[in-house]
Amino acid sequence: MFNDSEHASARPFAAGLILGALIGAGIALLVAPQSGEETRRLLRRRARKVADAAHDRFDDIKDRVKAARRRAEEALD
Repeated sequence: MFNDSEHASARPFAAGLILGALIGAGIALLVAPQSGEETRRLLRRRARKVADAAHDRFDDIKDRVKAARRRAEEALD
């Protein structure tokens, strides 16, 4: 499913993605035309969306790992 080079590049990609999101959020706070309360509400909504997406992605990866494990166990039997 994944080879070693894909695993090796996944961690730096994820770190870059998180760093980019944090930098983007910081810039958004500096240049936001809305009030602080509105900005906080917007950030909470976006944070929830990101958390939900990360949870969904984690569940997907967990399911793939379980399926790969099952296939490996079946192949050994």
